[in-house]
Amino acid sequence: MTRNQMIVLLCCGSVSTPGLLGQSPVDTTRDSEALLESPGDEEGFSFVVYGDRTGGPAEGVLVLQQAVEETNLLDPDLVMTVGDLIQGYNQTDEWMAQMRHYRRIMSGLEAPWYPVAGNHDVYWRGPERPEDEHEGRYERHFGPLWYDFAHRNAHFIVLYTDEGNPETGERNFNKPECQVMSEEQMAFLDQALERAADADHVFVFMHHPRWLQGRYGHDWEKVHARLAAAGNVRACFAGHLHHMRHDGTVDGIEYVTLATVGGGQSFHAPDAGWDHEFHVVTVRPDRFEMAAIPVGEVIDVRAITGEVSEDAARLAKLEPGLGAPIGIRPDGSAEGRLALSLTNPARRPVSAVVTARSRDAHWNFTPRERHLRIGPGETAVVGFEATRAPAPTDPGLHPPELVVDLTYLGEAGSHRIPERGHPYPLEGGSGEMADDS
Repeated sequence: MTRNQMIVLLCCGSVSTPGLLGQSPVDTTRDSEALLESPGDEEGFSFVVYGDRTGGPAEGVLVLQQAVEETNLLDPDLVMTVGDLIQGYNQTDEWMAQMRHYRRIMSGLEAPWYPVAGNHDVYWRGPERPEDEHEGRYERHFGPLWYDFAHRNAHFIVLYTDEGNPETGERNFNKPECQVMSEEQMAFLDQALERAADADHVFVFMHHPRWLQGRYGHDWEKVHARLAAAGNVRACFAGHLHHMRHDGTVDGIEYVTLATVGGGQSFHAPDAGWDHEFHVVTVRPDRFEMAAIPVGEVIDVRAITGEVSEDAARLAKLEPGLGAPIGIRPDGSAEGRLALSLTNPARRPVSAVVTARSRDAHWNFTPRERHLRIGPGETAVVGFEATRAPAPTDPGLHPPELVVDLTYLGEAGSHRIPERGHPYPLEGGSGEMADDS
C-alpha cells in the first residue's frame, strides 16, 4: 500500500468511522465510505546539487543564473556543488574576476551553498606558477579544500580530488599517479566519519568520479572501504564528466555523477543525461530519493497570471493572414513573393520568428527567416522571395510552409508558444499537388 493512496472500504459508515487505517484524517459534512490515508508526520528535508559550470561558452553563466532562480522556487535547505565553479586555467587577475562573478550569481540563492574544488578552480596556467597553483586563493575566497558538516539527521563530507602527484606535485586529472589522496586527507576522512557516526545518512561530494578508476587513479578502494565500514554512507556525488550517470549501489553506497549547470556539452540528449540540470535530493529518516530537473523546466506558479494564461490561449489559436497564391508554371517552376501578416491579440508584446521552408527541395527562399517584435494590437507583415526550379509536380510538389514561432513577453518573464506551420497557397501547374499534411 503506497502513500497518498485512497483505500475504498467495503463497509458501512461515514469517513469518521475507524477502518483499517484508523481514524480518518479529514473532516467533512459528506457521508462517504472512502477512507483517506493520513500523510503522517515523517520528518525530512531536501537539498540541491549543482554540476560543472565550466568548459562551455561564456553565456553558461546565464544557465547558472537561471538555475539559481529555479532553485529558490524549490526552497531547499542547502545547495551543494561538485566543482569546476569557474573557468580558471589562468593567472591571478583573471581568476579573481571569475571568482567574483560566480559568487555574485550564487549570492542570489536563498539557501546556503557549499563549494567543491575542481581542476578548473585550482589549476594555474602561465608563467610564474606558484607551487600550490590556485589552491590558497580558492581557500581564501571559496572555502576549505575538504570539510564536513551536519544538518538535521544527515552529515555532509566534501573531498578534494586534485591534490596531485605526491612526489612531483604535478596536478593532472588525466594521469593516475596524480589522482592520489594524501594521508592528511585520509586522516580527515576518518575523523569526519567518526563525527558522522550518529547520522542516519552520510553524503559525500567530490569533483572527479574516482570510483571509475583508470585515469582517475587506483586508490578509491581504500576510500570506499572506509565509507562502507561506516555503515551509514548513502551516496557519493561527483561531476567532471558533464553528463549524468548512476554507477549502481556498492555496499549500500550509490555512486552518482551529475551533468552540467552551464558547462560545456558535447551533444544534447536530455533523456540520456546530457543536459543542463541539477539534482534534488529528498531525505527522510530511513531513505532518500533523487530527481534531476533540467534547467529551464521549473515554472514559477505566481508568474502564470490570468493575463498570461488567457493571452497564451489567444496566441496559440492565432491564424496569420497569407498573401496571394504563387503560380506554378507548366514545367513546375515558380517565382513569387510569400507574404504573411500577424496581428498580436495579446495584452503584452510578442517576439516572432517566421521561417520559410518546404519538404520539396526544389524551393529556395530569401531570406529563410524573419524576426519581429509586435506590440499589443499591432500588425506586422513579412515577405520572402520564393523560387522553384523546373521539376515534376506529380507527386513531388509540396507547397512552401511559413512557420510561426511566438514568444509572449510577459512582465515576469517570457513564455514560449508552440510553433505552428502554415502551408502557402499555390495555383496552376500540372498534376496534383502532394499532400503536405
